Amino acid sequence: MSEVALAPYTYYKIGGPARFFVEAEETKHIKQGIEFASGKGLPFIVLGAGSNILVSDAGFPGVVIRLRSKQIDIAGDRVLADAGVSMAQLVSKAIASGLSGIEWGVGIPGTVGGSVRGNAGCFGGEIKDVIANVRVYNAVAREEQAMSPRECSFGYRDSVFKRKPELIILSAEFQLTEGDRGVSQERIREYAARRSVTQAIGSQSAGCIFKNISWDRPGLDVQKLLRRFPEFGQFAKLPGIPAAYCIDAAGLKGKQVGRAQISRLHANYFVNLGGASAEEVVMLVGVAKDNVRRKFGLQLEEEIQYVGF
Repeated sequence: MSEVALAPYTYYKIGGPARFFVEAEETKHIKQGIEFASGKGLPFIVLGAGSNILVSDAGFPGVVIRLRSKQIDIAGDRVLADAGVSMAQLVSKAIASGLSGIEWGVGIPGTVGGSVRGNAGCFGGEIKDVIANVRVYNAVAREEQAMSPRECSFGYRDSVFKRKPELIILSAEFQLTEGDRGVSQERIREYAARRSVTQAIGSQSAGCIFKNISWDRPGLDVQKLLRRFPEFGQFAKLPGIPAAYCIDAAGLKGKQVGRAQISRLHANYFVNLGGASAEEVVMLVGVAKDNVRRKFGLQLEEEIQYVGF
């Protein structure tokens, strides 16, 4: 298909058309889409749930390959899931099979593929904690390969897949543990309750715009920062300083640029109030980065993926 609007395929409901659009229900469709793009000398991108991306108003000038694969296989305490499986589906299937260790994944709105790519996490858990191996297609070598967690080079909201886009995630195998179904379900209810009061659930947004500021960020003088801003001490037992706290402290909750707004509930959620453009979101991102830098001397780094810019 050509000139397909991308906005309906993203959580943000923002963005122009893809020059070409491919629905991939099997691995062969992914490979065909990549070959098609290569033959025409066009860029390609693989799209999952569209939960943590911002598509340009001009759209994407190449081939968008949308994952539709949904297979989940369970053998003992191992769960093998296609990249197109939603994290919610993965959690549900695992718990129904009496497995535990990935309940936190219910808070991730994206797919397995996107979650592995960004080492997604919440409620103290991360993909790297439960991954056994990842099956990929190398678009340059034109071959499939298995990658160990070490080879994936997972970091905070990071992995080798962000640095090597030619590695297309096909599936991931998770190492879980035997659990109690009732305990897992109660844990999920607790997570859902916490999300409902702290996050802008149900809004047109892309989840967290920025990464939190890790205490071990290169070049960050932690002691100097704490002397200047002792209030950051409340996060000493966390992996880092929440970006939402910094944006809120800069007085930006509710700040609008056009129809894009920084959520009044969670300052790291930038909401499309209806009819917002990608340009307005980018401008709002710039406002947040500038204000936080001037107030705290800290540089916010985007977690969101820009498409077509």
